[in-house]
Amino acid sequence: MLHGSWKRTAQDATDKVETATRDADYWYGTGNLIIVSQGVAFRVQKYLLVAHSVVFRDMFAPSTPGPSTEDLFDGCLVATLDDSPKDWRELFGLLYPQRIGQKPLSDRKANMALISAIIRLGHKYGLEDLYDQAIGYLTACYTTSFDAWTGRRDSSQWQPDPIHAIRAINLARLTNTTSILPAAFYICATLGPDIARGLPLEDGSTEQLAPDDMHLVLGMQARLLAENARIAFLVFRVPSVLPCPWGPYSRAQCREVWRRLLGHAGLPEPEVQLPHPVASACALDSWVANMGCLPRFFPTPPPVEPRIYVGGQGWYHMSNLCEPCRHHLETRDWELRREVWRKLPGFLGLTIEGWDA
Repeated sequence: MLHGSWKRTAQDATDKVETATRDADYWYGTGNLIIVSQGVAFRVQKYLLVAHSVVFRDMFAPSTPGPSTEDLFDGCLVATLDDSPKDWRELFGLLYPQRIGQKPLSDRKANMALISAIIRLGHKYGLEDLYDQAIGYLTACYTTSFDAWTGRRDSSQWQPDPIHAIRAINLARLTNTTSILPAAFYICATLGPDIARGLPLEDGSTEQLAPDDMHLVLGMQARLLAENARIAFLVFRVPSVLPCPWGPYSRAQCREVWRRLLGHAGLPEPEVQLPHPVASACALDSWVANMGCLPRFFPTPPPVEPRIYVGGQGWYHMSNLCEPCRHHLETRDWELRREVWRKLPGFLGLTIEGWDA
């Protein structure tokens, strides 16, 4: 359904176009369709929209009555639509690749402004192929798979800035794409106070979550804080039977490292910035990186063994687990974080088919 109207008299068409600002990039003298959107006019070739849009294709079908020649402006059909001009610019930038040297959506590095515009206009005007590609970008990032999620920082796939999770939630609500929601809500829950300010958009406006969705973010944040502390304790708790294979002395060393890892996670030195603090909602982040942040040198002898003095540096305290113990910790870390991942839909009251299948 076209949300807008054809101008039904020549005078209406003339007034609407002449009072609008002609877009600097997408006003073509050879165009045969004028779209007026929130005071901005675009003059384009209608075949571009007909080729991609079910709605425009039906509107321009031979069997569909159109405006008479008296309803035209400078020989062009005129449509007034209520969409954002920014969205139309993003779409026309994609449909006119020869104009600005861009590649098709599936072959280019997308940005969230483009993806959002294609989803909004695609959902409204039936841009089926482009819409499917844009949704594909979102579902690849806000995935249902824990394996895909944990590998995302090492991949070259498209990754929007975390604050754009606000946009992802709003787009998921618009299109009823619920599979996006758990991962997008998780990101929003880890943003802290920034979530309340919303997302500053390119046109100076701000995109914010609906009040009910903000309530869900705060509820998820509380659940994630509790999960994060629980995982820290379970990951770094000394196993009742250490996997360390090299005798009592080696096991004593590893047991001390386990103890220090747990204590350091909860009470780090003021000068140390841990990759993953306990007081965090980032319950899906790995704790393994914290192992490299244990202080190694002390100005005075540490109170526990093993310890040695290194000339010019101070007392050295072992801070590395043996390989079997480290593997045990990494495996436990992975399994516990996956447990949290599987709980995400439930935090939102959702059941998502195939979640982490």
